[in-house]
Amino acid sequence: MTESLTHLEINGKKATLQINRPNQLNALNKQVLEEIHNHCHFLNENKQIKVLIICGSGDKAFVAGADIKEMQDFNSPERATQFSIFGAKTFSMLENLPQITIARVQGFALGGGLELALACDFIIASEKARFGLPEVTLGLIPGFSGTQRLTRRIGASKAIEWISTADKYSAAEAHLHGLVNHVTKHDELESFTDQISDKIIKNAPHAIQVAKKVIKQGIELRFEEGCSLESSEFGLLFVGSEAKEGMKAFIEKRPANF
Repeated sequence: MTESLTHLEINGKKATLQINRPNQLNALNKQVLEEIHNHCHFLNENKQIKVLIICGSGDKAFVAGADIKEMQDFNSPERATQFSIFGAKTFSMLENLPQITIARVQGFALGGGLELALACDFIIASEKARFGLPEVTLGLIPGFSGTQRLTRRIGASKAIEWISTADKYSAAEAHLHGLVNHVTKHDELESFTDQISDKIIKNAPHAIQVAKKVIKQGIELRFEEGCSLESSEFGLLFVGSEAKEGMKAFIEKRPANF
């Protein structure tokens, strides 16, 4: 039986998905992608989990990229294309999960590792984290939607510079560019991420899911269409049980029980 290369731990309403290949700096091979794909199927059907944290094992790397040794065996453009398509589809599944997804980056997030982090709703990084898309040093380009998600996150001109120079950026630089939401001291990364998770979990879960959906769908719409979508979803939520409890709790000056 093949040993699992990932581990999904569930603790109440929070799940943590760890990539577990520390000796390979958690590099993404086909098996890891398949396991992430399967975890996403499970999470999509599990309505009790509200937050997903993705991390890498060890202290050096979140994920240091795709597995180059495995990629060397690709003997045709079709096989390479299929690998790219499967990785992109897997990360799209992650991006569209109903849970809020957080990349907890403690070290290198390079190539496919940065693409994995970009598929999460936001990134929290240790001060020791490093980010980059170095594929052009291999004669390649990002293959798991990195050209698209990085551009949407930091803008086209910065994305072109990041990819064409293949530079590695510090957590502080990534935060300045808008890639990372928070930078913490290295030994406080886990506890800070848990604090953010706990804040999310205490709020109305269905409303959070709807807010995430409206934000992501709205990006692809004209502004007026996005506002119309927001108003429609606001109206539907207004008559729901969460809104009734939330407003009742506000009037009664007590915490809401969602």
